[in-house]
Amino acid sequence: MNLKMIYFSLVYSHLQYAIGAWGSATKTSLHRLNTIHNKIIKTISWSSYRCHVTPLYSQLNLLKLEDIHQLEIAKLMHNFHSNRIPNTFDRLFTAVNSVHTHETRSSTSGQYFCHPVCSQYGKRSIKCKGPRMWQQIDSSLKELPAVIFKKRYKNSIIESYKNHD
Repeated sequence: MNLKMIYFSLVYSHLQYAIGAWGSATKTSLHRLNTIHNKIIKTISWSSYRCHVTPLYSQLNLLKLEDIHQLEIAKLMHNFHSNRIPNTFDRLFTAVNSVHTHETRSSTSGQYFCHPVCSQYGKRSIKCKGPRMWQQIDSSLKELPAVIFKKRYKNSIIESYKNHD
C-alpha cells in the first residue's frame, strides 16, 4: 500500500473535515496541528526531520494546511458563483453589482462585496475571506466546471511552492 494513500485516508480526510469552520483560526492556534502535519509529510517522503517541507509538498503534490483551507474556500466561492449551493446560503455573499448602482470593474467582473469589519476575527471569517480570495482568482478559472476548477486551482497553489524553493 502506498503511503500517500494512507495519508489521504487517515490524515487529509480529517484535516479537510469542517476546515471551513476551524481553518480561519489564528496561526498560533493552528501551530501544533501544522507541525504535526509537516512531520507526517516528512515521514511519507522519508526525509530528514531537519529538511524544509515546502519542496516536499511540491514533490508529493500535496497542500499545506493553510492551503487546504484556501482550496475549500475557493471551492465554496466557485459553487456559490455557479449557483450550486442550497438557497439557504444565498445571503452569505453579496455581489458587488447589487451594492453599487453604477458600473465598476468589480461589479462587471462578478466580484463579491466584503462588508467592512473591525476585528481580526471578522477579517478571518469566510464571509470576508471568500470575496477577497475570489477577487484574486484568475478569471479564466472562474467559469470552469467544478472538478476542473478544483484541479487547476490546486495545481496553481502547488506551483507556487516551486517558486519559493
